[in-house]
Amino acid sequence: MTTTEAGTSEYDRFGPWIDEVRTPQDVPRLYRDHPLDLDTARLVLKVPRNIARRDATADMDLYDHLLVLDDVGLTALSRRTGGPGTSAKDAEGYDVRVAPYRSVVALLDVVSLLDATLTIVTTDGSTLAVRYNGSARDNVRRLVDEIRAATTAAAPSPVGRALLDAGRTAAAHSAALTLGNDDVALVSDVREVRRRLPDLTPWTWHGRRRVHPQGGGAAGVVRAAWHALSPATLHAAVLAGDDHALEIVARHAWLVRGRAPVHSLSRLVVPLAVIDDVRVVAHPAYRDVVVATLHVGGTTLDLAVPDGSGAHHLLAGVADRPATPRTS
Repeated sequence: MTTTEAGTSEYDRFGPWIDEVRTPQDVPRLYRDHPLDLDTARLVLKVPRNIARRDATADMDLYDHLLVLDDVGLTALSRRTGGPGTSAKDAEGYDVRVAPYRSVVALLDVVSLLDATLTIVTTDGSTLAVRYNGSARDNVRRLVDEIRAATTAAAPSPVGRALLDAGRTAAAHSAALTLGNDDVALVSDVREVRRRLPDLTPWTWHGRRRVHPQGGGAAGVVRAAWHALSPATLHAAVLAGDDHALEIVARHAWLVRGRAPVHSLSRLVVPLAVIDDVRVVAHPAYRDVVVATLHVGGTTLDLAVPDGSGAHHLLAGVADRPATPRTS
């Protein structure tokens, strides 16, 4: 196949969707010099540039990422985009990043309308982020599930086991999952995950609520006035899990200021094996909100939940355990 034919074929197939790569002809031409063994790869996906079809041309490199899952981990080939002060030569080609399964401590998939990002967090706190069009989420879900399966083979850590036991106890005393009309999408997202992972059980959940700033005096009056104009909302979330991982389905951010509707969805996956410690403290800025910090490997993940909620009690129940260093 000539370069012109390859480019035209790539151009003809281009759209906002994320396609699986099954044959050498499916590989975007930018990445064809990379040694890729399609016979041994578990899954290979190509992620298109975030441009309208009408703005694409046959001579463009039309794919921002090639994501390769094999028996070792995720390899991401990412098109160089350059920036201010970047020479044309430095902006050419692609970068290669590898995230071995043994180093993955969290997966975060966030979709806000058509703007979406998958982030892989590793033990040293570094992240591998892949932006994509939210309309193509189905194949990203599949990618997350594949990475989840590969990173949750180890037994839960002592803290992970305590969290699992507390979650099972909470689930046994919970009613049917419901969050009200404003958060039906969250419930639907949980059900979608459970269709693929039937052992996943919702442990506890809470709906959205208006929250108010901390502090008194003149500064507190000013903060209260600003929040009257632009209120703060602590958004709904569902904490769930199975024998292998903690999953949290929520919005793109725990706390959001303003009155505009929020339509985002997020899915956070944390293997129970990597949870070394849990700490819970009062939120520094808002009343009736607590921050639970999960210590995973060499980094941390913060969750904001309502004070006194089921999530607060579940997380606080394991928060006083002594930290357990993660071994590799």
